[in-house]
Amino acid sequence: MPKLERWIVAQKMVEVIDGEMLKDLINLGVHIGGGWAQVHQHIMVNSSNKETVERMLRDKGYEVLETSEACHPEVHGPH
Repeated sequence: MPKLERWIVAQKMVEVIDGEMLKDLINLGVHIGGGWAQVHQHIMVNSSNKETVERMLRDKGYEVLETSEACHPEVHGPH
């Protein structure tokens, strides 16, 4: 059996500014650049729950990565 990666990373693109605030800002004449940010959460799993946790996250729209696949700005700089 392969060695279990104990930590996984769930990541997802999320809105930085909610829709109502965005509309209000645009009505004031501002221009918005981007508006989405990628966030991630480290999750410790074990051999009994890893597959279930990954499935739950994917079902809710998260991308699931091993920690070695995640981009960490504090190590790699912003992307």
